[in-house]
Amino acid sequence: MRRRAALIGLLGAELVSTVGSRMSFLAIPWLVLVTTDDPTKVGVVAFAEALPYILAGIFGTPLADRFGVREVSIGTDLGSALVVGAIAAFGGSDFAVLVALVATLGALRGVGDKSKRVLLPPVVEASGTPMARVTAVFSALNRMAMVIGAAVAGVLIAWLGPVGAIWADAATFAACAGVVVALVRITREQNHPARGTQESYWQGLRTGFGFVRRERLLRSLVGMMFVTNLFNQASAVVFIPMWVREHLGSPVALGWIGGAFALGAIAGGAAFAALVTRLPRYATLVIGYFVGGAPRFLVLALSDDLRVALAVSFVSGVAMSSVNPTYGLLMFERVPRAMQTRVFGLTGAITFGGIPLGGMVGAWAVETLGLSGGLWLAGVAYFAATLTPVFGWRLWRQIDDIKPGKAAPDLPLWQEYLSELGRRMGLVDTGPAVPVSVTLAYAGGGWTVTARRGRRRLARPYAVTSAAALQHVAALELPEVYETVEEVHLARRRDAERRAAVVRANLRELESTLTELRAASAQWPSGQPGERPR
Repeated sequence: MRRRAALIGLLGAELVSTVGSRMSFLAIPWLVLVTTDDPTKVGVVAFAEALPYILAGIFGTPLADRFGVREVSIGTDLGSALVVGAIAAFGGSDFAVLVALVATLGALRGVGDKSKRVLLPPVVEASGTPMARVTAVFSALNRMAMVIGAAVAGVLIAWLGPVGAIWADAATFAACAGVVVALVRITREQNHPARGTQESYWQGLRTGFGFVRRERLLRSLVGMMFVTNLFNQASAVVFIPMWVREHLGSPVALGWIGGAFALGAIAGGAAFAALVTRLPRYATLVIGYFVGGAPRFLVLALSDDLRVALAVSFVSGVAMSSVNPTYGLLMFERVPRAMQTRVFGLTGAITFGGIPLGGMVGAWAVETLGLSGGLWLAGVAYFAATLTPVFGWRLWRQIDDIKPGKAAPDLPLWQEYLSELGRRMGLVDTGPAVPVSVTLAYAGGGWTVTARRGRRRLARPYAVTSAAALQHVAALELPEVYETVEEVHLARRRDAERRAAVVRANLRELESTLTELRAASAQWPSGQPGERPR
């Protein structure tokens, strides 16, 4: 029961934190407006928080591995509570102080958010809940918190003023820290996942970069999400406001469109959380992007009817509710626990990197092509980005429960033959349609090499010596693989040396026995066979 309470507490803390962050997202710009009456300074404050958030996610996360993800999560929440309180107390009097405090808040949140994500897997494992369902619930709660946070922020700003709303946000950060202190308990190994590696700060940072560089699927997914986030932001801050002003002339419609998408995302998230363990991830992700991505832009380019826009926004929210849980689950499954904080920080910085550029790209598209042309450009570009999983289906199908280093499932023979036939006829150009695999295996005390093309065997198992196996693996420049093969080689050598020592000892014993027998034979009197000497 206590383990399930830890999971509920951690999810609740994330909900409270997201609500509070949404409150400050609206309250701090409003505070800047009422104290300076300068919209340019609002943009400066937003940039001052976003840039440290991204940079801290990259360069601050190795510190969480060193000091403990639980302690860092608690410390950053307490620090955020103090900084937000300082913003409420002093931010309205001096703009430079406000910018410095907001930048500090961004840096703390950049490290704290990643630490909370790394806390999630051990808590989920202890509770016995499927990780896929938890990531779906986590995403749905995040969507819900954003809607609730915006509504609560509006009420609190109207009731208490922007300073009062900011004080309320400080209380949410303190509450999050209290929940983690009281409910979340993890082992020493889970709290310090990278302790055994004994890496320096810069070595840990390079290891995280190296992992992302090697993981093709992860790179492809992060790159696609960079593009989609860019155009999502362009839609939110440029396309939708301009469409509403041009066709409806009422700012109320802005809230209706955003609310329709959010309600669809919440409803879809709840349904996805119930069905996530039964749905194929790859197909769900592709369909979700196709239905929830480009149509949002194209409907605005083709129609001026608010009802049509609301219907498409709601359906898009439902479809897109599968994207973030699938992405989160892939990250938890493919990234080793010891590198999660660093990899999460780096990939998060890349995916969020499209958001600051979205407004500029949207403004440029509208100024250059007009609103309709900009919407068509965004829709086509978004659709092209979401075709990445389709053209790269051999790589992307690994989303379906395949861990790193595990082979993808074999294709049906008929599909292999058709793919190969299409490639030879020049109808498709996807490289070798049927993949060739060469396997070096150790079994029964010896090394063998086998080769297969799809399901067909190209060569029978061929025996190779340990020295040859070690030599060929060394040419691959994969240190971990080389070390594993070398361990097997050294173990075989030690076993051979041990057996040789036993044989030599037995041989010495036999030689000694033979010497004694020869000496005894020499004492027999000559010419008297069978008579033992006295």
